[in-house]
Amino acid sequence: MVHNDSLSSLRFQILIFLFLFTAITISSQELTLKVTFEVKDSALQSVKGAEIKISSEQDRYSVSSNDKGIAVIYIAPGKYKVESDSNDHSGYSNLLSITKEETFTLILTNRIHTIEEVVITAKEGKGLTSSSIINQRAMQHLQPSSFSDLLELLPGGRSGDPVLNQMNKISLRETGRPGSDYNTSSMGTTFLVDGAPLNSGANLQYTYDFTDKINNGLKRRLNLTSGVDMRSISTDQIENVEILRGIPSVRYGNLTSGIVKITNKSGYTKWKARFKADGYSKLFAVNKGFENKDQDLKINTGIDYLDAKADPRDRFENYKRITANFAVVKEKKHNHGTSKWQTNLSYTGSLDGSKSDPDIDLSELNSYEVNNHLVSLSNLFTYTKDKPSFYRATEIQATINQRFDQIKQTKFIQLENATAFPLSQTEGEFDGYYPEPRYISNYLVDGKPLDVFFTILNKFQLDFKSVKNEINAGFDWQLSKNWGKGQEFDIYKPIDPKATFRPRAYRDVPAYITSALFLESISSMNAGNHKFTLALGVRGNSMMNLPSHFKMKGKIYADPRVNFQWELPSFDWMNKKTQMALTLGYGKQSLFPDLNLLYPELIYKDIQQLNYFHTNPNYRRINYKTLIYNPQNPEIEPAVNEKFEARIDLGIGAHQLSVTVFKENMHNAFRSMNQYSGYQYKKYDPSGLNHDAITSPPDINTLPYQTLNENFLYTTQRNGSKVDKEGVEFQYSSNRIPVINTRFTLNGAWFRTKYGNSMPVYRGRDLLIGGKPYPYLGLYEGMEPSSVNEVLNTNLMMDTYIPKLNLVFSSSFQFSWYSMRKMLPMNGIPSHYVDQNGNIFPFHPEAAQGSILESLIIAQNQDLYNAVRRPMEMNLNLKVTKSFRNKAIVVSMFASRLFSYYAPYRINGITINRKGAYDPYFGMEINFNL
Repeated sequence: MVHNDSLSSLRFQILIFLFLFTAITISSQELTLKVTFEVKDSALQSVKGAEIKISSEQDRYSVSSNDKGIAVIYIAPGKYKVESDSNDHSGYSNLLSITKEETFTLILTNRIHTIEEVVITAKEGKGLTSSSIINQRAMQHLQPSSFSDLLELLPGGRSGDPVLNQMNKISLRETGRPGSDYNTSSMGTTFLVDGAPLNSGANLQYTYDFTDKINNGLKRRLNLTSGVDMRSISTDQIENVEILRGIPSVRYGNLTSGIVKITNKSGYTKWKARFKADGYSKLFAVNKGFENKDQDLKINTGIDYLDAKADPRDRFENYKRITANFAVVKEKKHNHGTSKWQTNLSYTGSLDGSKSDPDIDLSELNSYEVNNHLVSLSNLFTYTKDKPSFYRATEIQATINQRFDQIKQTKFIQLENATAFPLSQTEGEFDGYYPEPRYISNYLVDGKPLDVFFTILNKFQLDFKSVKNEINAGFDWQLSKNWGKGQEFDIYKPIDPKATFRPRAYRDVPAYITSALFLESISSMNAGNHKFTLALGVRGNSMMNLPSHFKMKGKIYADPRVNFQWELPSFDWMNKKTQMALTLGYGKQSLFPDLNLLYPELIYKDIQQLNYFHTNPNYRRINYKTLIYNPQNPEIEPAVNEKFEARIDLGIGAHQLSVTVFKENMHNAFRSMNQYSGYQYKKYDPSGLNHDAITSPPDINTLPYQTLNENFLYTTQRNGSKVDKEGVEFQYSSNRIPVINTRFTLNGAWFRTKYGNSMPVYRGRDLLIGGKPYPYLGLYEGMEPSSVNEVLNTNLMMDTYIPKLNLVFSSSFQFSWYSMRKMLPMNGIPSHYVDQNGNIFPFHPEAAQGSILESLIIAQNQDLYNAVRRPMEMNLNLKVTKSFRNKAIVVSMFASRLFSYYAPYRINGITINRKGAYDPYFGMEINFNL
């Protein structure tokens, strides 16, 4: 009985367990519901590959739509947040309550509403100032390695091979290669990244001039008083770029040429990776964007690496760039407005170097490095009122840029003869030093430029009847200070045996401080179907922390600017809506000199008074008289560029035409110019010494000497350069032709640039009279090279977009119809001359005939003033972009100069045949969107 009862009890327990297990299983099955999502676009077409995220407090799910735009998922009942996103569609977000099995339809808005919106070239802005806008799609199709490549898209721009072994400076509305005395145009172009400036006023990285190959290569890498080096700007973090070539708002200052406004990516993006390779470089980049819409928070980050060589066969010369970026945007809604805080932390490292080829340089010692590291922190706070009122918004931005720059150079020095070095760092008479005939010199330039920018802008709205008036008022302030150690080298082993400088610590240079107030009114009025917009503004600029003897001390320099736009009534023409607008502008733009121009290095003039070289080193003596000249120019003032421009915009349906005529005059740009000074020294005569009986170095107090007077020329910085620009810019873009989906874009420009010197210059003559240097200097009004340069460029692009194949390909025919350079005649007759005592006298050519003064007349070669005109040049460039797996993989390739034609021309009776002068240039890249 006991056995039977136990068996019955066991069976009963097993039945209870099976019943409970079945009940729990059925209950679990009942809590899981089948939910179907149909994803469609605004045209109710199925969207495949759309990612759908379903989340609650407890669970998170993710699923993608299939080829029919359908996604199925099994989830428990409850309230869920549903989000969906696609490459070609804007995000969908909604709260859904799921209580039963059902089907939901998600409608995504097309990011590209029509095929006309696919633009892979620069678009001309239609605002109050002339500008070009380059979006991310255009940059992706262009496949740039650095920001320099984007300039191809500007009117008049042409493609070119990347030149990454030297500084890339920007040139806007300009043609010709005038040299370093005309760097003010590039120095006066402001680069802004999300409103934060990149330009530095405290860059002092330079080396002493020494005319060998290595140092020339080194100098090409330096951007002293040349503005921003575009090699250092990566394009992979950029959302769009706007390049303002016309007259900007008065909120922007300390510039002459234009503004480059860079807007980085913000908001959600997939993981994106980019790999590019061409004949000169390899590039890798990765970035990601995160977004929390509930907390109005956006985070974007990215990093990229570039390794480039000027010649792929030369492994001893290269350029490397590393950039990293971290950005946060936080928005918050208040009772009466919305605030937005944006912070950006970025790092840019540029590593530039070269080593000598051991097959050429047997010492294997010569090398140099130019390393630049930039850490930038920028914060932008914006508050905007929701309801209309007199006060509208406030923007406050603070930026700190800290650079860590170094130039390292090692050089093997082989002296050709018995050479001596002066050692004194003070004025007076001192003995010098006879070095070893060969030595190794190590040279370091340490710079730590710190730039602090602060800007506050207040916006107001004041309407009166039909006139809407926006008022902008604000203040900006900049501090630049270099905390570096400066040039460091052993004065007994200088890298340049002929140097006229001594080591200088950059931290001893005063800080550069500027401030400005600005006020602007933008008024718009509708008169019938006409619309008029007038922007009037003035900016007051001032430089602070200057010595009391400077002309700029305490002065305010005003920049007035005005822009006017007239939008005519739209009308129908050929069944297409036609719009026309006329824009006029005038303004002045001022640029203050930077630290290198304000506080140049002292010049040491070491005059050799005695050079007694004995076979016994203990009996040798070298004596110098050291004079110190300060080339600082307290009369220097801001460079001012005066601009005029007129633009007409015409739109007929999707056809767009923009034509701009401009004229710019800058007659006081910065340049190096000669200044003279007289000096007196002793010339000792050791001929009376008995070289065999001498037992000690000569005593200069007992030696006979002759007192001599001579003139000395040194360089100083002045407002002497003159740059006049004029030209016509145009761009036409058609609609996309049906069936073939092709758009034609024709842009181009005619530029005429005149370079010259607006101030007289001192010159000496490299002559010996009776064994002595020529004693006179001439003051010449027109002995600096002046030139007129012209060019006419056009670019015809045909780009085709095939959505079904996710394929974009373009062909661009780039023409340079002609380029011309003409040197203007120089006047070799001086207006005055300076004698050896420093006295200035008028120069009379007739009276100088037959005398020593006649040598001041510099004969001119008239053949140099013949115009050199180069005829047509044509290049065909091809670019292709193909997407795979719902744009998760994008492959691109380009071929520059796939076909070229360069017309021959003649110079002085000689035919110049340029066939085969330039080889094609190929590259490709692959992008992953994960």
